[in-house]
Amino acid sequence: MPWLKEGDAAANHPIVLSALEMEDADDRILNECFGWVNRCATQSAAYEKDYIITVGTARQMAGSLGRYNALVKAAKFCGYLTDTEIIVDGEVRQAFKLVEDNDLFHMILKDERAWTNQRKKDQRNPELTVPVRHRDGDACRYCGKTVNWSDRVSGRAGSYDHTNPGRRATVETYVVCCKACNGRRADDPDSTWETLPAPTEPLYGPQTVEFLANHDVIVTPTYTRPNSAAEDTPPVEQPAKATPGQGEATAPTGPPSDSASAGATVEPAPDPRRSSGTGLGHRSPRPSLVGTGRVGTGQVGKGARLPTEPPMNKPKRRRPRKRGRN
Repeated sequence: MPWLKEGDAAANHPIVLSALEMEDADDRILNECFGWVNRCATQSAAYEKDYIITVGTARQMAGSLGRYNALVKAAKFCGYLTDTEIIVDGEVRQAFKLVEDNDLFHMILKDERAWTNQRKKDQRNPELTVPVRHRDGDACRYCGKTVNWSDRVSGRAGSYDHTNPGRRATVETYVVCCKACNGRRADDPDSTWETLPAPTEPLYGPQTVEFLANHDVIVTPTYTRPNSAAEDTPPVEQPAKATPGQGEATAPTGPPSDSASAGATVEPAPDPRRSSGTGLGHRSPRPSLVGTGRVGTGQVGKGARLPTEPPMNKPKRRRPRKRGRN
């Protein structure tokens, strides 16, 4: 849709403030002239007049013929407007041309709006996007980097580009492009941005495979670039480590006996850390400990202390007597 943008500092723009330099300037001419031109610019953008303000629009926004003459004089003095001519139904008419300054007013032109709509139309046309994506895969035709079709923010986001800007796309003039190249190229002609040759073995990611499959084009997904070395060697199985104490046999230090050579079972050597009185698999108990003095269950008793430690006699805190009120 048509739009008009006003600069953030438009109210203090030099063109706006120059109204105070007029010899017959009064205390209202600055704001009145700025508001009047703003309304005229809004009408020009709404009807896609490309910065042209007709005389009828200017008089309507002024409110009266007297204020129209005063405002036109002030707008020309400040630099808002210049005189121009337009052709309507083969007839030449007088009009005003609004200054093109993005810091003051900026409107989308009719041709720019038509080109924006054409780009959106081409992006939604499967007769273009399907063969182009099948031909180019997921590689940008300008830099060769792999694009990401689910991304919408970074420079690797996937998009399409017209090699002939301003013209309706064909399969030959439409290419896959990353967002970074698309933004830097803008609407430059193709002579300054040469496209890479179409890949002989395109790179198809999962999204492109699904996109093409939805349009009855079946391709094989490739997650790496063609001719890349893919290691298919199975992992080497590591021998399982035996857990100590679970039937692990200990090799004898001396020469093998006749029973060992005959296949007899060799019992493991006893572990000196284990106590013979506690049974196999149980460690010898710790030496008997007396209470540790800490709060808890000790071997002597709950909260017991060592016999050599003197008892701790804490002085009792005496509560002060309550005195009666007199």
